[in-house]
Amino acid sequence: MDCTLLALNGCPLSSVSGPMEILSLANSLVDRDKRMNIRIVSESSSQVDCLGGVKLTAHSSINEVAKTDLLIIGAIGNPGLHPIAYKSATLSWIKQHYAQGAQVVSICTGAFLLAETGLLDGKKATTHWAVESLFRKRFPQVLLQSEHIITQDGNLCCSGGASAYQDMSLFIVRQHFGQQAAHQCAKNVLIDPSRYSQRPFASFKTCRQHQDNLIHTLQDWIQENASEAFSIASLAEKVSLSERQLKRRFKQATNETPLAYIQALRIESAKHNLETSNLQIEQISRLSSYEDVRFFRKLFKRYTSLSPSEYREKFRLS
Repeated sequence: MDCTLLALNGCPLSSVSGPMEILSLANSLVDRDKRMNIRIVSESSSQVDCLGGVKLTAHSSINEVAKTDLLIIGAIGNPGLHPIAYKSATLSWIKQHYAQGAQVVSICTGAFLLAETGLLDGKKATTHWAVESLFRKRFPQVLLQSEHIITQDGNLCCSGGASAYQDMSLFIVRQHFGQQAAHQCAKNVLIDPSRYSQRPFASFKTCRQHQDNLIHTLQDWIQENASEAFSIASLAEKVSLSERQLKRRFKQATNETPLAYIQALRIESAKHNLETSNLQIEQISRLSSYEDVRFFRKLFKRYTSLSPSEYREKFRLS
C-alpha cells in the first residue's frame, strides 16, 4: 500500500512528520507484507520551507507520483495570513488521485487546499476551529462540521486542529492495520484515543470585521454587560430597532443570532472562572447570568461537549 504525504511551503512540520512517525510506528507492529510505503512529496523541488524557517527535504515531487492509495495533505499554516495561491497543477494532481480511488485526507488547515479542488462540495469536512468563519466564507458549499476532530465522507477525510494529526493518524491505522495496532500506537505515543470533539478547546471569536457601526456599538455594550440579565427586546430598544430588525441585522453582520452571541460570551466567561477560580458551579452560573443552574449546565455542555465539572478537571490552571 502506498501512502503519500504532501508538504507545502509554510506548513507546520508536525502536520507532515507527525503522521509519518505514527504510520511508521504502525508499520513496525505488523508483518512486512502489510506495511505501507510512505513518502513525503513537495509541489516542485525537494526542499520545503516549513513554518519557523525549518527546511524539509521531500522524497520526491508530485510529478513523480503517478498513483497512490492514500494521500495525506499537510496543514498550510494560517490561511488568513496569506493570499490564495494554490497551484492549478497541485489541485489537478489531488483530483487525479481521488479519481483513481485514493483516500484523500487533510490535516488541520490542509482542508482549505482540499476544498479548493471542489472535491468537498456538498460533503462533510472539518478544520481548525479558529479558521471556521474564514472557511465558511470561502467554501459555503462545503458541509463544515468544525466541532468534530475528524470527518469522513466516502474517501475524503478531514481532521481539526494541528495536534489532531494524532487522531487522524490513529484513525488511518485503525482502518488499514486494525484496532489492536491503533491501540498499541496510542499507548506508545501517549495519545488519548477518546477525543472526538474540538469544542472543549475552542474559544468564541467575536466577529468584528463588518461595517455596521450600530452593531459594533451593540457588541461593545453586550461585552461590557454580558453578566447582567437583559432581553433581546431591550437590546432592540437600545438601538431603536424592532426585535425582528435587530435579529436580521445582527445575524447579517456577525453570522450569529443575538441570543447565540450572548450565550457564547457568557459561556466563555464561565470557562474562565472554571479554569482560574475555586467558585462553586452554582456561583459561576449566577455570575454568568443564569439563575437556573440546570439550564446553565445543559447550555455549557452544548457549547463545550463537557459538563462544567469535567471542563474544570480538564483545563483548570494549577
